[in-house]
Amino acid sequence: MLVASGSLVAASSAQAASYAAGDLMLYFFEEGGTQTVFANLGQAHTYRGATAGSQEALASPNLNIVNLGSTLNTAFGSGWQSMTNLYAGLAGVFSASTGTSVQQNGDPNRTLYFSMGNNLVDEVGNRTFASSGGMTSAANGIISMGTTFTGTENILISPVENSRIDDQNPFFAPGILGTAFGGFAGGVAQVGTASTLGSFGSVDDVEFALDLHRILATLAPAGTINGVDAEGNPVAFRNSMYEGTITINSSGVVGFSAVPEPSSVMLLGLGAGALAFRRRRNA
Repeated sequence: MLVASGSLVAASSAQAASYAAGDLMLYFFEEGGTQTVFANLGQAHTYRGATAGSQEALASPNLNIVNLGSTLNTAFGSGWQSMTNLYAGLAGVFSASTGTSVQQNGDPNRTLYFSMGNNLVDEVGNRTFASSGGMTSAANGIISMGTTFTGTENILISPVENSRIDDQNPFFAPGILGTAFGGFAGGVAQVGTASTLGSFGSVDDVEFALDLHRILATLAPAGTINGVDAEGNPVAFRNSMYEGTITINSSGVVGFSAVPEPSSVMLLGLGAGALAFRRRRNA
């Protein structure tokens, strides 16, 4: 379902990282720092799953997509796990076109993939856009960051002056993120803590837990009836849906999975589509 861990190779040149329309980007930046890190996790729609939404993450988790430990050590130092000014985020979009007739892998144009920080304690809701224009701005911002990275490698350490990661994730004030990608007020990245967040499912020593959300800007996929697609998955208009959680542990290993609430386990057995947008509470 996901990118094989062996396909991601570290690079250190600002001109050597792959990016294609629709890729999901995992990125790191330090407030006041000099380096950024970019990791291409492959096409975002594959994290949604072909038909099952976040149920795919429950049934077939991938807990070893890539190990970024050496890359993070090089960029931010061996103590990156304890940094309280290091941020991680997710972003992906296929197109910023406002056309409504084209769909890519079941997603309409401007379908946004982005992160919401998960502290493994509190419930996390969703995000909405009030206007089509806001979705367009966010799509353009994500594309602007992604197209900085061209070449053949999937992992990049880039000096801040050569990266658009910091441009697209500005700070409103010290320690307070501003509007990310021109459309997400308050940003989409999660800040690190002095200790681990705990465990997420079978992943221990979690440093970052990024809930992956998907939000549609235009027409829902073909076959959608009363907000539910042909496979029973809920589909919302300019209202985000939870797809799973990207974790980075203290060794730098990146994984993707979902942890259901106890009641959701029963619903999963019944094939309930509601799992696709519910944030999971730490088990």
